[in-house]
Amino acid sequence: MNNKLKKYSGLSDTLILIFLTIQIAFVSISIAVSSIAFGIWLGIFLIQIITKSTSGIPELLQGELKYFNIFVLLYIFFEILSRFFALYPDGAFSNLKRLLLFLIFYISVIKIKDFDALKKILFINISVVSVISIVELIRYAMLFGGMVNEMPFSEIRIDYFNYPLTAGEIKMLSFLSVFPMIFIKENFPVSRKYLMLILLPVFISMILTQSRNVFLAMFVCFVVYGITVNRKFLAAFLVVIILSWLILPAGLTKRFSSMTDLKHSSNSSRISMWETGLKMFADHPFTGVADSHILEIYSTYKTPDTPGEGVHLHNNFIMILATTGIFGFISFTGIFLTVFLRQIKYYREIKDNTGKMLILGSILAMISFQISGFFEWSFGDHEVMTVFFFLMAVPFVIKNTAGKAKV
Repeated sequence: MNNKLKKYSGLSDTLILIFLTIQIAFVSISIAVSSIAFGIWLGIFLIQIITKSTSGIPELLQGELKYFNIFVLLYIFFEILSRFFALYPDGAFSNLKRLLLFLIFYISVIKIKDFDALKKILFINISVVSVISIVELIRYAMLFGGMVNEMPFSEIRIDYFNYPLTAGEIKMLSFLSVFPMIFIKENFPVSRKYLMLILLPVFISMILTQSRNVFLAMFVCFVVYGITVNRKFLAAFLVVIILSWLILPAGLTKRFSSMTDLKHSSNSSRISMWETGLKMFADHPFTGVADSHILEIYSTYKTPDTPGEGVHLHNNFIMILATTGIFGFISFTGIFLTVFLRQIKYYREIKDNTGKMLILGSILAMISFQISGFFEWSFGDHEVMTVFFFLMAVPFVIKNTAGKAKV
């Protein structure tokens, strides 16, 4: 590669990372800005491919991603195949564009070539989410007096920039991605006390989205972190949970306690959707019904009892099973299982504390996504998957940079 081409490649790589960062950090406030940034870096990358001024997956990782690549290709194949057998062919292929989000994972692995760049992107993301959260909390405080007179506290939800479930999951993923860093001495890139100040509004606003799937996922992740890394944190966390449950009035804990109430309208509706989704799968086990006109298909099995029931199935696994069939489901499960096994492997291999804790953050993000996704169709949520696919790539970037220099 001549000097002129190297200079162009370096500049274009920098632009790709800038717009990738914009796409990830601003997706929770403006899907338009995020989508434009996605289009720009994708366009630059395509130009690089045409001019042969880019490289592929780093050699160090080609073997590591072999089975991941196979499962991604299989999933895409079965997702597309299901559309050919769609019960409602009209518009069946219209939402396949979400498959392009897999490119976020690949471009992160290919273009983030040093550890400092990775840390900067993670820091910018959590900082932007923190600023958004502060704005939300200010607005929440201003409106709270009027809202509390009109509805129970458990129904007051932060939903100013996005749907509460989407906002809650994005905050959850972003928070957990750097959460382990507040317990080590190394800066990221600020000291622990400043990082804690950045994370605090994210955590509070996340709780105030009143997203119960996020509550459960965060509880499990805090317990996992405590058991595997920090027993003192686990003890303190459990004490806070118990005292909060005993001291706080029922009005403040009702949202949490409703998770076990099978008669709660939201819970009973989800159970109905899961049962109906399994019936869809039983009737179409190999090709699925396709992710198109789900409400119309759902209504042939059951008349919706509540608004929003049947638009999708509120469960990643059942939704994939019903829409793509058993082979699509196996491929879908294989994608995340192969990544999770590599996350565990790299966590054990990497010796540097910062790299190790960021891999742990990615592991916690993976666990939280799977738990929260058991109660929501988060895989079909463009905003959530934008953040999640990037965080999936973090351990691979760290593994690759560790092969070149100490991280």
